[in-house]
Amino acid sequence: MIDDNLICQQWLRIKEKEVKSLTYDKYETIINKYLLPFLKENPMSTLTPIKIAEFLNLQNNAGLSAYMVNLIKLILNSICDYAHNEYNYRSIDFNKIRLDLDKEVKSSENLTKEQEDILYQYCLLHIDSLSVSILLALYTGLRSSEICALKIKDVHLDEGYIDVSKKVQRNVNRQNTDSKTLFHTVELSWPEKRQVVLQPFLIDYLKGYIEYDYDELYLLSRTFKLPVKRTYQNKIKQLGQELGFEISYGKLRNTCKDNCIKNNVSINTILNMLGISKIEINIDDVYNEEIDYKRQQMIKIQPEI
Repeated sequence: MIDDNLICQQWLRIKEKEVKSLTYDKYETIINKYLLPFLKENPMSTLTPIKIAEFLNLQNNAGLSAYMVNLIKLILNSICDYAHNEYNYRSIDFNKIRLDLDKEVKSSENLTKEQEDILYQYCLLHIDSLSVSILLALYTGLRSSEICALKIKDVHLDEGYIDVSKKVQRNVNRQNTDSKTLFHTVELSWPEKRQVVLQPFLIDYLKGYIEYDYDELYLLSRTFKLPVKRTYQNKIKQLGQELGFEISYGKLRNTCKDNCIKNNVSINTILNMLGISKIEINIDDVYNEEIDYKRQQMIKIQPEI
């Protein structure tokens, strides 16, 4: 078996190219301070969900916050996945690991800053369709129905924005077939039809996710098959149960709006980005913004992690 320390260092070298320096420093500190001492006594080849749960609960009992324990779990999960894929180590189902952590303070409408941070870290460590949908809802304010309707051609990475022109709609299937419902896309109109700015970190993230040149594929499924909105709603609910706090696309969108307001983003930019005509004030139906101005406004809420 290859040395566990070497596996961790290889994983770190990969992440060094993918994340900001502050995030990399955080990962390196957690590995050196918590994971390597644990793996010295419990080699990766012998790990089980029970051993991992005991280790993580022990850290929490020793005074480590639920946020830090969840972050350690995410990093260990990613390293174990790397060891499985590269060196054929046994796969570990981290979904089965249940932790007895201090309860997180829940917000009825928005994520707390710690919850937003742990969710952001999760997405950095899991580049997949669920993470893409989370980041788009959290940092552009897109609705889940709009995210599911996006095709690769709608994402303009060079210019740094997304064209939002469709949403997924569910209709009752009145034909004599097995399915009771039909899903299809419908065209949007003002104010929902809009352009939303992608912050620099999102552009880099999506470049790593989009692997196909054929722009007629749907962004989430990366096939011609329309993503199922309910599937992603269930996935994000399950993820919340794993991380210890409630997550929904509505809450992510509300958090985006709240972050914009707290960081003094122009109210017209907020309305335009969210595809709504009013919060407490109205926006004229002929109002539009240059993409560069929206970009200047949205940079204000880029996560400093």
